[in-house]
Amino acid sequence: MESGLNKRASVIAAVVALFVVAALAGWLIYSQLASGPEPDGALTYVHPPVGASQTCSSCKADQHDYRHSVPYTGECEQCHTLRSWRDVSYAHPQSDFDRALHGVVGCPRCHTEGEPSPSPACETCHVERSPHEVGALSCGSCHGVVAWILLRPLPADHLSLLGGHEGLSCFDCHKDVRKTGAADRKCVDCHGKAHGGLTDCESCHEPERQWKPVPGFNHGAFFPITGRHRGLRCVECHTGGRFVGTPSNCSGCHGVVHTGLKKCESCHTTSGFVPSTFNHSKYFRITGRHTSLACSKCHIRGVYNGTPTRCAGCHGAKHGGLTACQDCHKTSGFRPSTFVHSSVFKLQGAHAKLACTKCHPGSKYATNIGGGGTTCGNCHDGPHGSGYETCSSCHSTTAWLPTVAITHPAPIVLGAKHRARPCKLCHPTLVFSAATKPCESSGCHAATVPHVGPTNCLNCHRPTTWAEVHFTHTDLGIHEGTNLNTQCLWCHPGPDYTKYDCKTCHIDNGIPWSDPSNP
Repeated sequence: MESGLNKRASVIAAVVALFVVAALAGWLIYSQLASGPEPDGALTYVHPPVGASQTCSSCKADQHDYRHSVPYTGECEQCHTLRSWRDVSYAHPQSDFDRALHGVVGCPRCHTEGEPSPSPACETCHVERSPHEVGALSCGSCHGVVAWILLRPLPADHLSLLGGHEGLSCFDCHKDVRKTGAADRKCVDCHGKAHGGLTDCESCHEPERQWKPVPGFNHGAFFPITGRHRGLRCVECHTGGRFVGTPSNCSGCHGVVHTGLKKCESCHTTSGFVPSTFNHSKYFRITGRHTSLACSKCHIRGVYNGTPTRCAGCHGAKHGGLTACQDCHKTSGFRPSTFVHSSVFKLQGAHAKLACTKCHPGSKYATNIGGGGTTCGNCHDGPHGSGYETCSSCHSTTAWLPTVAITHPAPIVLGAKHRARPCKLCHPTLVFSAATKPCESSGCHAATVPHVGPTNCLNCHRPTTWAEVHFTHTDLGIHEGTNLNTQCLWCHPGPDYTKYDCKTCHIDNGIPWSDPSNP
């Protein structure tokens, strides 16, 4: 197929040949188209010599009496020569009118005596022949004077007619209103919008390169292509050839992941999603056994947003509700515990050998079996009744038995023998507030009671020694104030305390009856 340039060269050659023929014909009819009348005999007239300072006007009065009408006034030699009046040599300000057919058609074809000079615009004479609509640019902008079909070189701002535009005629692009100019004609006027609505085709394409992108297209002005993006084809980001509105953020193409996180660049690079560049210590420092865990161990199902930073957030409340795991454990391992038990309760004696579950059944460390207190009674139900909850008064943490040295509560004072005996001897239930076991009961003093009558030893004796008598008669009458309360044998000489005998004092000892104060 013949290229547009070759077609244009063929047309120019044909026009030049036509022009030569037309020029010859023009000269043949020149005498018919000359301006102004020729004086009689002018064709045979030989002009005499003219002096250097002499002008046509010097002879007008006699020989040259013809005068052109306004505005065609002035010196004759501006247009005429001495050879003939019809030999016009006027040079137009616009040289186009001195070339081609314009130069031989004769002045009267355009200029009329007495009327102003016509506009030099082509459309002044050729408007009826113009194929363009009203409003088109001046003919001289595109056409030359030799022939209409010979076009002037394209303006500097005209769209290139190379490449894809090669071979196009003016009317292929300049339809409707027949106008030219970069401001009036855009690529989209012919090719329409593309890539999802883009209109500035020339930003990426040049006609000479067909639709191939212009060399040096700066994709970075819209989105820097780095890392693995360099190996992608355009359509992998611009699906369906859609370029307008293509997102410039990572999540726009890769979607929202990690439960709503959108700033992919905070953790990833274009070199690859793995490894992540995320600084985990900014939110949660990974030490010890966490360092070897897979992300999914803490971020289940890829949930990264809102992951708790406290131990209990992942491991839950333990030990009966404790949540401050770091108080007792390290990330290097849950065991051994770093908890200092003495900060709450000092473990010594038998306590130091106990398993934790003995005091904290079910590993419930928030409370112990006593409800969280640190006194003995919180864990060890007091077996001794009301008033005896302070275990440390009698016991040590080494063992319940033997007890520490005990001072029996007042008013009972124990002698050496009773202090060496077990508490259960008198307190079989160990409830000290309850009634004690009678001294005369089986196993103690039942076989050694020397009396007949009284059965409650404590009514008369102290547990220090039998000789310590504290019995007080309720009514001694005249004997009040005497020491008979401590001298039982004076009135009760025998083992039978149900009977008494006054003679022991008043007859045998010679104490007169009238002196009761003298025992």
